[in-house]
Amino acid sequence: MPDLMATDDFLKLLVQSEVVAETVLDPVVWEHGLQEETSAINVAKRLVKHGVITKFQAERVLNGQTRSLVIDNFRVFDVLGSGGMGCVYSAREVGSDWPVAIKVLSKERRNDAGMVVRLQLEAAAGLRLKHPHILRTLALNQSEDRYGAFSYMVMELVQGVTPLEWFSVAGKISWEQVCDVIQQAAEALEYAHGVDLIHRDVKPENLLLRTNGTVKVLDFGLAMLDENDEEFSMAMIFGQDRVGTADYVAPEQTINSYEVDHRVDIYSLGCTFYFMLTGKLPFPYSRNGQKIMGHRKKKPLPIAQFSPEVPEAVVKIVERMMAKQPTRRYSTAQEVADAVKPFARREPIPFDFEKIRNARVHLAGKRAAKRKRPATSSPRSSSLVGDSAARAQAKVETKAPTETDGAGNDVRNGDHSSPPS
Repeated sequence: MPDLMATDDFLKLLVQSEVVAETVLDPVVWEHGLQEETSAINVAKRLVKHGVITKFQAERVLNGQTRSLVIDNFRVFDVLGSGGMGCVYSAREVGSDWPVAIKVLSKERRNDAGMVVRLQLEAAAGLRLKHPHILRTLALNQSEDRYGAFSYMVMELVQGVTPLEWFSVAGKISWEQVCDVIQQAAEALEYAHGVDLIHRDVKPENLLLRTNGTVKVLDFGLAMLDENDEEFSMAMIFGQDRVGTADYVAPEQTINSYEVDHRVDIYSLGCTFYFMLTGKLPFPYSRNGQKIMGHRKKKPLPIAQFSPEVPEAVVKIVERMMAKQPTRRYSTAQEVADAVKPFARREPIPFDFEKIRNARVHLAGKRAAKRKRPATSSPRSSSLVGDSAARAQAKVETKAPTETDGAGNDVRNGDHSSPPS
């Protein structure tokens, strides 16, 4: 890669873009003789090596793409992942150096009223949830750049892998540890159900496993809030009554997603349980219609066919969670947690987070390359959602309440380790 700028210009841009303070940069430059280096790329590599900047920051500055490196009072360090809505970045709050994750809508999506409402729904749900096994939402903020105004969500920063990612690098988890994962997820769902939130999109991709074996449930973007206009708007923008993922969706959710209760989460968690025990989808058909009919009418292949070591008592728990009729499932997520607890065993889950992160970024790049044009709402949906989005914005808290101990110290919890998507 040829140098795109002179060394002096690169160093000046690092400071001007607020990527690094001059008081931090100058001592390193002089100590290592970087001012004598003629290649901006070599200077960037050495600054990355010395931990002054990240590779992500270096590449952005070398390419003159500095506007997204500081968002309000957050300094962006890396990209954790990317999807249909936008990107998730790792960042630190300027001043406190508090590590956070920031979800930002992409330029193509930021004016899509449906996507804005979904982000608001996710933030509104997250701000109501404070549980050790739920990814914390800290704030929903508004900012502006050269492309216009945009919303972004601030969350706790967690280094974790999904079960799918773990399987790709290490194979299946022991059935005892799977029981522990399900117990933790069930306890999180029980808490959410207690404040009248239904996740409605429980699946392996929405579970983060940390190296110590603890679990975080994330993405409450499809949670059923009390505000019916917001729920209606989201359904309208996606043009369907079925919300959720076809591989894990409850039968009744495929018929009428508006009149479901918390037991859809128990079913979906059961499907997730099945997948984590076997490494197989319950209904591995290629078409969504076939998958939906599987959930409604068929039984999945026996767990013993793929994982004969799983005790029959655990198999019975999965089968009850996946009962077609809600009345035949466990009544509450807490009952699920209590049922799996005797079989649960927590163990460390070692993984190389940097490799996982790189794989996410690579996958995000491939997905982005496939998008031929930005998705937009129909005119009718836009008008309906636009009104609701304004109401939703007025209802959403713009900052999470600060938690303090008796001495008034900030005790925001969560794993804030620094180096998702």
